[in-house]
Amino acid sequence: MPIRFTRRAAMASAIAMPSLAQSQPAWPTRPVRIIVPSAAGGYDTYARLMAPRLAELLGQPVVVDNRPGANGNIGMAEVQRSPADGHVLLFGHIGAITVNTAIYRNMPLDPVEDLAPIAVAVTSPLIWVVNPASPFQDMPGLVARVQAEPDRWNYANPSSGSINHLLVEDFKLRHRLVMPGVPYRGTPQAQMDVVSGQVPIMVDSLGAGWGHVSAGRVRALAVTGAQRSERLPAVPTMLELGLDSREVVAWYAFMAPRATPGAVIERMNAAVNQVLGEEAMIGRLRELGAAPRRSTPAESQAFMRAERENWGQVARAGNIVVE
Repeated sequence: MPIRFTRRAAMASAIAMPSLAQSQPAWPTRPVRIIVPSAAGGYDTYARLMAPRLAELLGQPVVVDNRPGANGNIGMAEVQRSPADGHVLLFGHIGAITVNTAIYRNMPLDPVEDLAPIAVAVTSPLIWVVNPASPFQDMPGLVARVQAEPDRWNYANPSSGSINHLLVEDFKLRHRLVMPGVPYRGTPQAQMDVVSGQVPIMVDSLGAGWGHVSAGRVRALAVTGAQRSERLPAVPTMLELGLDSREVVAWYAFMAPRATPGAVIERMNAAVNQVLGEEAMIGRLRELGAAPRRSTPAESQAFMRAERENWGQVARAGNIVVE
């Protein structure tokens, strides 16, 4: 569904964000390439939604370029090697940015320190889902059944080292579950095996899994956000069930090569925040089960460092290593 922006909305945005029209750096001077370090058809949807409006604000085409491989390491390394002039940027996910340093023995970079944060832009809660033919009707029942029948029930792991993977492994440790993971090379393949009943359990992002939930192909048992989702008002949170003590969300952020000039970082941050504040974009993200998150570069880096420490502890406690 196309996004339409009215002239009134555009004028209001221009008034609200004068920094885009005043004291602009001499950037960009050619198309801006946004590298998404994963395969097409996943969270690159968020970058593709934003790209046309960013192009209007920046005065140059904005092109989204998928560079999958090694859980994001290939695409992130390409951004790190690119000229630090703001014409090659990253739109990466929580796992690649903050988890990989804890799970890869030979990690080529530390994204939080070796890249420059621009903005944590989009968040999405995760959801526990099961095949409808499975015996699991709610999360307390799932925990009790898996505790009583160790090694019988598997879960689909869409990507080793992903936030989905770490969340489940952490949950298993805390609730003493013996529930082997079945590894996949991407979310769509994992989803299909849960839908078909090959594997009964999965943690998915609400944005990626909404189509299967809404069509009844999987049953949602719980969401990991702080509040119930507007899209799933009858589905409880892990917090209210007493099964977790914290909110967990997937998040997606813009970053640049470390030496990119501060003026370029600030202008891109202002453009991203302007787009995320527009009603059309807010509505489209909500349709996908996601939400905008406007932040400064400094706030983004502090948040990323805290997430890196948190999930690093989880990875080390679960002895999660990717060769």
